[in-house]
Amino acid sequence: MALAARSSCLSLRDETRHGRKAFYFQVFVKLWPTSRKSEQLKLITSGRNLSSVGSNCSTLLFRRTEEISSPLPSSTSKAEVRWVMKNLVQKVSDAVKEWRHLHLIKLVGLLACTLMFIPSANAVDALKTCSCLLKECRIELAKCIANPSCAANVACLQTCNNRPDETECQIKCGDLFENSVVDEFNECAVSRKKCVPRKSDVGEFPVPDPAALVKSFDIEKFTGKWFISSGLNPTFDTFDCQLHEFHTESNKLMGNLTWRIRTPDGGFFTRSAMQRFVQDPNQPGILYNHDNEYLHYQDDWYILSSKIENQPDDYIFVYYRGRNDAWDGYGGAVIYTRSSVLPESIVPELEKAAKSVGRDFSTFIKTDNTCGPEPPLVERLEKKIEEGERTIVEEVEQIEEEVEKVGKTELTLFQKLAEGFKLLEQDEENFLRNLSKEETELLNQLKMEAGEIEELFGQSLPIRKLR
Repeated sequence: MALAARSSCLSLRDETRHGRKAFYFQVFVKLWPTSRKSEQLKLITSGRNLSSVGSNCSTLLFRRTEEISSPLPSSTSKAEVRWVMKNLVQKVSDAVKEWRHLHLIKLVGLLACTLMFIPSANAVDALKTCSCLLKECRIELAKCIANPSCAANVACLQTCNNRPDETECQIKCGDLFENSVVDEFNECAVSRKKCVPRKSDVGEFPVPDPAALVKSFDIEKFTGKWFISSGLNPTFDTFDCQLHEFHTESNKLMGNLTWRIRTPDGGFFTRSAMQRFVQDPNQPGILYNHDNEYLHYQDDWYILSSKIENQPDDYIFVYYRGRNDAWDGYGGAVIYTRSSVLPESIVPELEKAAKSVGRDFSTFIKTDNTCGPEPPLVERLEKKIEEGERTIVEEVEQIEEEVEKVGKTELTLFQKLAEGFKLLEQDEENFLRNLSKEETELLNQLKMEAGEIEELFGQSLPIRKLR
């Protein structure tokens, strides 16, 4: 926000207090922000005091009291007076900078709100969210905009507005640009101050029938390393290199989960999380992951089927649903296997288990657990260029196909017209051929040239000569 000192005044007076004569400086600085309202600061060197008065700005009041210098005796030298004046100028400059900083935070907050929420479909909710953020999470919002990763997250969110998969797109942005600043902003905006409305449960992942769950399950057998080799929900379940290692601790199942996030340039980075599960005492096929600090998320795991016999085709079929401060009712399903690749021998069992919760196993997506090294940057860039070139070639081919289709359509139309004319000519020939001699003579008598008709009726009929 622009700010200028449009006018200022310096006055010098002396008075006697407690038997001592001293000089007092008064400095008036009139500040004009971008709004039509003004701010007036009165800086007084009275007993080492600096204060502001006369604020007319309703949006932000600038009040500051600070000691500057002691009253100066009448014998004060010019050098000392200059020193006091220099100090005063510096204090005025600092005060103005502080005022500008506070207004800048508000301006940045408004800009961020506009970028993140205003383009959404419900403008009323968006304005409420912005108002809440500026009031309750102003500092966190300013930090977010100042942080490259968090700012990139905001930019990424713009590509999600009004898309059919808007929520899923937003989650992918969070996966790509997650860091402590993003977490701090989410904690304020979503959890603590609840500025962002919570997405409601639409019933996409309902609680399964208890009859669909395994009757017994030993969490001790879940220990060790497992791969997620197939998943249902592309938003949560189908990351690359999902290697999860479990162990038990105080009758709880502890999971060290790792996975990879693909970057737009063809690289990746690795995420990890530690999760804790408690088994339902009455239904062994249910594991609860509750009491989490971040977004207060809660995940419920339902074991639909399993086979753990220390064999290469061991598996655990987990269907889950969850809720957090941002979204109630998300969910998915994963297949844990000892092998990095889904064994084909267990597919019939998985199909049956998936059907028990109304899912088609053919819609599950196999994951890539090769877990290879990240390609060099040059190689990734070359690959992206090749992909771009292929995309251009494909688009050109599609355009050529469309042009060819249009050409064929036009050719077909002309062919049909030509065939129609031929049929008309044949009909005319057949008609004339079947006329009797008397009918033919009568027709010849009725024939007239166009010129004769024009001569008869003048220029009132626009007749073309057709022979």
